[in-house]
Amino acid sequence: MTGSVNDSLVSIIVPIYNAEKYLDSCIQSVLRQTYTNWELILIDDGSTDKSGRIADEYGFADERITVLHQKNLGVSSARNQGIDEATGNYIVFLDADDEIIEDCLAKTVNIAEETNADIVAGRSCEDRELFKDRIIWTGAEALENSLKDHLFTHSACAKLIRREFIGQTRFTPNIRINEDSYFVFQLLCKQNVFVLTNDVIYFYRVNLESSSRAGFSEKYFDILKVSDLKYKKIEEQFPQMHDLANNMLLKARMNLLRILAVRTRDEYRDVEKKLLEYILDNKEDYIPSSKECNQWMFILSHHLFYVYKFAHHIVK
Repeated sequence: MTGSVNDSLVSIIVPIYNAEKYLDSCIQSVLRQTYTNWELILIDDGSTDKSGRIADEYGFADERITVLHQKNLGVSSARNQGIDEATGNYIVFLDADDEIIEDCLAKTVNIAEETNADIVAGRSCEDRELFKDRIIWTGAEALENSLKDHLFTHSACAKLIRREFIGQTRFTPNIRINEDSYFVFQLLCKQNVFVLTNDVIYFYRVNLESSSRAGFSEKYFDILKVSDLKYKKIEEQFPQMHDLANNMLLKARMNLLRILAVRTRDEYRDVEKKLLEYILDNKEDYIPSSKECNQWMFILSHHLFYVYKFAHHIVK
């Protein structure tokens, strides 16, 4: 490998939709980076607030910042446009209501150059410390470990990704939730070098006003679409992970059922019934994991779902 670490340009891609409250903090976190060889690509996805204007002001003030405007096509389309625009050696995805820690780029680029990694994944500030220093895996090993536990987030954020490694892989526009999980999954299936570092590089803001926390939308059914797509790929390419794939399918349905329990009343009763039947028929596929997930399986396997749902709405 030739050249110094600072020769490597990093393209930071930020999809924006009605993020005026946090966008300034997000952009400032990029401007504070100790590693200065970056380009910032802001994609305004048809915002109806002042987000587009804020982005344009930064674009006019700093030649490293490019601002693109598009009609509201969704976060996948915005990120894909950012990938197409990027010219850096590496790509970092950053959400408009989040921030990156000031030495995020310096640490991850250094690790990538040291290890020849295609993906460097770090911790967000809300993660607990699970290991020391760093772990180096092939993509297949990273995939297997991601199916076993949650050492790293499946989000596209909190990662430095070599642009050449992304190639023609893109976010899937017709997946409205977990779209970044499927994007990362596709990259892991390429079986190259994946490095997991214990360094905190990302600040994830819990935005209580976001659509993902405001009631139920049928986009949540895409949780099943993503798990089914992953399952098909695993069965074709990694048959040795069959048990883990079955566990993934089961947990996707458990996840959707929990969302239905807390965000709906009776309007999806038929869907809840089918999910419950699947979970109870396939509970032997369950691999114990987090305390919360184990407790949820206990509730479901002991036929306490409707008791849980009733109690939740009474308390609410």
